[in-house]
Amino acid sequence: MKKNYKILFVILMAAGVIGCVKAPHGFLSSQIRYRDNPIQVQRGVIVQGIAVDNDGSSAPVTYQVLDIRDAVTHKHADSLYKNRDRYVYTSQFDPNVDTTVALLNSIRKNVNLPSFDFNTHTGAFTFYNTTANVPLGTYEFDISASNENGTKTFKNIANLNFFEGDVAEIDAGGGAWFQDGTTTSGDIGEPKVTITKLSNKGTLAILKIVDENGVAFNPKNGEYIKRGDRSSFETFAKFHPLIASDTSLTCNFEVTPFPVQGAAQGFTIYYRIPSQFVRIDPGFTPTSAKIYSANPRFTFRLFQEGVYLITVKLQHATRSLN
Repeated sequence: MKKNYKILFVILMAAGVIGCVKAPHGFLSSQIRYRDNPIQVQRGVIVQGIAVDNDGSSAPVTYQVLDIRDAVTHKHADSLYKNRDRYVYTSQFDPNVDTTVALLNSIRKNVNLPSFDFNTHTGAFTFYNTTANVPLGTYEFDISASNENGTKTFKNIANLNFFEGDVAEIDAGGGAWFQDGTTTSGDIGEPKVTITKLSNKGTLAILKIVDENGVAFNPKNGEYIKRGDRSSFETFAKFHPLIASDTSLTCNFEVTPFPVQGAAQGFTIYYRIPSQFVRIDPGFTPTSAKIYSANPRFTFRLFQEGVYLITVKLQHATRSLN
């Protein structure tokens, strides 16, 4: 009988010891991960990444990015960490309200910072337009995660894939001739629009309208004019007046995308080249008389900062001053 009491006593003592063992605080998973891997980053535009999957870890979890490296050389990604000038907004931009440089500058400030931010609460990256200067390719990175349970390090948790996306889009357009003083018209084909990025720095759009031989019409001389209440290049010049040269119109657009907001005809731009400045190819108009204007319409949008040359080449029309 005494033996049984001794056994019971040992069991109770063991249970007491087990009951006094301090329980761990919370849970921190070893399986924290990014569901989208590699994370796709289009260079030169703002990209908001997704939050990390914490696999049920006890909140709150705090994350730190420890290092980003070139996935091939495994060297620190100096270019991503390099400080570059960019704007940050202190309040929401409203294109209907913030229509001057002064108003725009009242809601933004210039900072000199790396090309990304890392959210310590969600583990999500935000990449900025200054990634236009970051070499293309794949980057690997490490993070740490911490909560009341402790801290864990996740080496090579995911990759960042920097790719070159479209810096602009060109949509449908058209071209027509109109007989002076009438509504009589016909088709001369859609103008050919090409967009060339000249620099990553700045915010300039240079519009050049040329004839079928590549000869530029002169906006300074009124060789192309607005078409009534339809949108022109000037419609989308929100912050600065257009600068006219003998061959082009230049707009400092300040913010991307450009145009930032559509008008009555969306993003389409309309112009008329009066008959005294153009000759339509034979066979397209009822007569060979120089009484027909050329009327191009075209649509484009820029997604990155930079200096761009937008060339609009008319079909079946030649610049002619006599």
